[in-house]
Amino acid sequence: MRPVIDHVPFAAAELDAIVERFESAGFDPTYGGEHPDAGTEMAALVLPDGSYLELVAPTREDPAWWGEFFEHADPLGGPTDWCVETGSVHAECQRVIEQDVEVHGPSHGSRERPDGTLVEWDNAFLGPQDEHLLPFVVSDRTPREYRVPDSELYGSPVSGISWVVLATGDLDATAERFQRLYRLPNPERDYDDTYGELARFPGQDVVLCEPDGGRVRDRLDRFGPCPATVLLSADVDDARHQHPLDGGREWFGKRVRFVDGLDGYLGVVSR
Repeated sequence: MRPVIDHVPFAAAELDAIVERFESAGFDPTYGGEHPDAGTEMAALVLPDGSYLELVAPTREDPAWWGEFFEHADPLGGPTDWCVETGSVHAECQRVIEQDVEVHGPSHGSRERPDGTLVEWDNAFLGPQDEHLLPFVVSDRTPREYRVPDSELYGSPVSGISWVVLATGDLDATAERFQRLYRLPNPERDYDDTYGELARFPGQDVVLCEPDGGRVRDRLDRFGPCPATVLLSADVDDARHQHPLDGGREWFGKRVRFVDGLDGYLGVVSR
């Protein structure tokens, strides 16, 4: 199973605050309702290719997931996890269990949209509970368009999620883990002053990094292995007319810029 990104959750202390930050950066998230069982609420930034960023904030003191990210969100806790859509959550759980991967679920999820539409799905989290390195998986019980409405960004210079960048303390071991679990090709290597050693699997949506220090290393030390940033596929020159971009650099021969005001958690990469 190739891990194609369905969506990436971003933690926030308060939903209005993170929506305002994204709006200031030229995006327009749409409120999507509460997760009553999880104790959270969300807004979605749906991209033209159907992938999306899920902006999530707690509605109670003990949310079921990502509590540590909410606790340190000020107001933005960054990407907490990443999600892959699968035809059957149960089948994918069985497949990874046979690869000695710890599984939490499957479980049923739901939320009611503001228009009254009930959205339902099954999901499961893969790997130890103290890391957020492997994706969680989802399959829809209701039509996917209930969960992911059409994007309002058609014609935008940003087209979808290109890479989720995962921070790890052992790049080689993590790369081997992904290769074994998903039968990925050997990774390409690069280096960045902020993200440290980089490994990218050709044709895939995942980049691994092993930071030496700085904010990415601090994040790794605080939360354990987890997403460090998300890069959206874009025409970079056009994107800078709609979004405040800075931090020019090049990874794997592609231009990378970060969205100013989002703490380095979101950027764009040239198509």
